[in-house]
Amino acid sequence: MIPFFFLTHAKSKNYVGFPIVIYVRSLANIPLTPETQRDQERRIRREIANSNERRRMQSINAGFQSLKTLIPHTDGEKLSKAAILQQTAEYIFSLEQEKTRLLQQNTQLKRFIQELSGSSPKRRRAEDKDEGIGSPDIWEDEKAEDLRREMIELRQQLDKERSVRMMLEEQVRSLEAHMYPEKLKVIAQQVQLQQQQEQVRLLHQEKLEREQQQQQLRTQLLPHHGPPPAPTHHPTVIVPAPQPPPSHHVNVVTMGPSSVINSVSTSRQNLDTIVQAIQHIEGTQEQEEQEQEEQRRAVIVKPPVRACPGAPASDTASDSEASDSDAMDQSKEDPAGDGDLP
Repeated sequence: MIPFFFLTHAKSKNYVGFPIVIYVRSLANIPLTPETQRDQERRIRREIANSNERRRMQSINAGFQSLKTLIPHTDGEKLSKAAILQQTAEYIFSLEQEKTRLLQQNTQLKRFIQELSGSSPKRRRAEDKDEGIGSPDIWEDEKAEDLRREMIELRQQLDKERSVRMMLEEQVRSLEAHMYPEKLKVIAQQVQLQQQQEQVRLLHQEKLEREQQQQQLRTQLLPHHGPPPAPTHHPTVIVPAPQPPPSHHVNVVTMGPSSVINSVSTSRQNLDTIVQAIQHIEGTQEQEEQEQEEQRRAVIVKPPVRACPGAPASDTASDSEASDSDAMDQSKEDPAGDGDLP
């Protein structure tokens, strides 16, 4: 067995693997039972884990101590690990801001120097070439590098300003929502009321327009009664009466306020469809009236057929006319005769 004081002395000097190795070697010649062997293995694993954890904590503490020396702080001030991390992040952010400010100042100074020199690098390079000076052509590279650097700086500034603006807008919105919740509710109710009034006005206007269109459709679909034609001595011709135009039913659908937003876009399409249908009906009706008028004029203008006095057809025509006139007279007298019956 290894003395206990030797193990403690070895641990105090941070000899991590030394006591374990000695302990294992000393136990190699001792017969062990399975239980004692398991206990020894468990103890060895515990010692190894403790030594690894000790090294890890030492490295972490060394890193925090190095960070503490880098950040600005007063001597003798005790800082926790969380405080060291927070102050390190703030210090890095301030260094980045200082770097951006110095880059901007450097760019402004370069521009100021170029303005004071009075001539651009391109012009100076052309003058040097004209004079025969064999200097290397590095102006283009320098100019491209300056432009690239300026673009990078401007992009960084733009990204930073955008992030700051978004953060400020979010803070303003959160403050307004926290400080003025009732005012926001009132404004939202007013906006909703205005939208409802506008929807009701649009519905009323559409209803009036539909009623006007229906009235115009009814007046256009009514049959036109013209004056009776003057009596003529031409033979009677039976002309079929014009058929009444087909009735077109227009259904008015009243929509509720919930579907007004979706129906506003379709109402205009429905109105256009109704107007096209009315125009189509007017065109077909006018075409039918023109055809009927042309047929009536053709029948009226057609001269009557006159038979020769010597032809036998005249007797038949006169007999038919006489029979027709007798039949008409008899039909006129029949009601009077029927009235005399008991």
